[in-house]
Amino acid sequence: MFIQEVSIDINSKINKDELFQEFNLLLSFYRDSGQTQGRIESQYIDNNRIVSLPYTLEKKSLDKKNNNIYVNNWIKKIETLSNSLISIKTIGKTMENYNGCCTCEKSDFFILMTNYVSIDSPITCGSCNQSVPLYRLPQYYDFGYMPILSWETNYQSCDRLQMNCEVGERWSLNQMQEINSQLSKQGIEICKKIQELTKIKTFYFLYNYKKYKADQSDRPCPGCGKKWNLKTPNDYFYDFKCNNCNIISTFSPNS
Repeated sequence: MFIQEVSIDINSKINKDELFQEFNLLLSFYRDSGQTQGRIESQYIDNNRIVSLPYTLEKKSLDKKNNNIYVNNWIKKIETLSNSLISIKTIGKTMENYNGCCTCEKSDFFILMTNYVSIDSPITCGSCNQSVPLYRLPQYYDFGYMPILSWETNYQSCDRLQMNCEVGERWSLNQMQEINSQLSKQGIEICKKIQELTKIKTFYFLYNYKKYKADQSDRPCPGCGKKWNLKTPNDYFYDFKCNNCNIISTFSPNS
């Protein structure tokens, strides 16, 4: 993951707090356009300079070519208010061995998946198992990807509840592993739309933490009831895949 520095010098009499809020909105638009990750950027005022440090999947994620209409409009607004130009530069990587995201010319399939600690894209490439930046996909809704990011936030909230084990553990676990839960239905609809937009088959990752007394490989697809186990697990450790229901899963560790 790359760390970017987005900054602007204040060369006008604009109220700094007002400009700071406009800068906050710009970062939210960067997030909605799929250009930044995780909503965990640091932001601060240093004398007459506002600075934010968002995470990105690629070194050039914040290039103008990836901007949507809202990002462009807010950059223009902030530059006018501050009488200055926004500066964007890469200042480092989170890990030395970070090799970036998916570079496949065309993915065999996509997977919609996340977890409570992830700040990667919620779209994974089925060919290389790396994150796919959302801005590489056709715009999903209103020049961005808000429905996908909404599902991601919902899933991560459920995952945190089940990991904490104190409040709502059973409910949140069922949301993640039951195919007819509200969370799963939301995700499966998103998969259908992504597949429609990209013409690339898109699978929903169904979490599996159930207790099984019998051989798990014999269990049928929870959607259509047909066999869905992979005789040879693929290179990235998925054990189940149903091309009819467009879901993918793994063996439960809780058996």
